[in-house]
Amino acid sequence: MNMVRSAAAILTILVTMSGCFSRPPSDYHYYVLDYVPATSAARLAQGPWKRRILVRNFPMGEAYLRPELVYRTSTHEIQYHWRDRWAMRPEQVVSDMVRRHVSDARLFLSVQTQYEENNPDYELRGRVVALEEYMTEAARYAHLDLRMDFVRMSDGAVLWSQEFDLRRKLEGEGTVLVVRALSTLLEASVDRTLGAIDSVMRTETAAP
Repeated sequence: MNMVRSAAAILTILVTMSGCFSRPPSDYHYYVLDYVPATSAARLAQGPWKRRILVRNFPMGEAYLRPELVYRTSTHEIQYHWRDRWAMRPEQVVSDMVRRHVSDARLFLSVQTQYEENNPDYELRGRVVALEEYMTEAARYAHLDLRMDFVRMSDGAVLWSQEFDLRRKLEGEGTVLVVRALSTLLEASVDRTLGAIDSVMRTETAAP
């Protein structure tokens, strides 16, 4: 009888422990990057350059290709918020936001996601190096590290390139502040990218 009671007690403990490690979906919180691109009236009045641009999906570091949001407390350790998750794959969302921003800016006749019947004249290439929350003893930050390259397709020349390694200090608690700040950093990075591309295009179209 004692053996039966012991076995039942062990089974109860195991079931309880398994419940600790299998979280129901209702415990999760889902987040998405989002912002509304703003384009100046002067840029819109100028109209698009008579060229096409390709913006394929940006690759992302493997450590970030997970549903959980990433956070760090040091440069050498990556951790994950098990409750806080991306509603969609983060690499897909970043790429879609960049394409929408480029399209809304009306810099080009069309924005393509892949090679089509009309081959693109240029490509905006990107790579997401980091998309995370960074925590120190004194403060919390949203951290975005994004590489951008503007490439001429005819000869593969890189006409402009920059890495945006940006942080924004967070005031207050809550994961939504991290996601909102990351969205703002992404918007600022793409804004600066499109301004640089616009300048490059003036030189490109002026060339004989």
